[in-house]
Amino acid sequence: MSIEVKEVKHRNCIIRDTPTEQFPNMVTVVKTPNLRKTFLDSRYINIEKCVSHIELVESERLINSKEKYVKQTLKEVVVVED
Repeated sequence: MSIEVKEVKHRNCIIRDTPTEQFPNMVTVVKTPNLRKTFLDSRYINIEKCVSHIELVESERLINSKEKYVKQTLKEVVVVED
């Protein structure tokens, strides 16, 4: 009998199956780039929840990084209050 360890890579995060009796589909983020270190060792009840959370955080990060650019561009056209 051999146990197959399933790994998935999403946005350079390595996600590994870590099933338990209560949560047979549980996954754990086992390796991440420095940019996504907040996910390291995080556990999720399934792969869909894990991917969804990574996408949510990445989307928010992208939106926040653009905020500064948009404000600067708007200052050239109109008066912007902070």
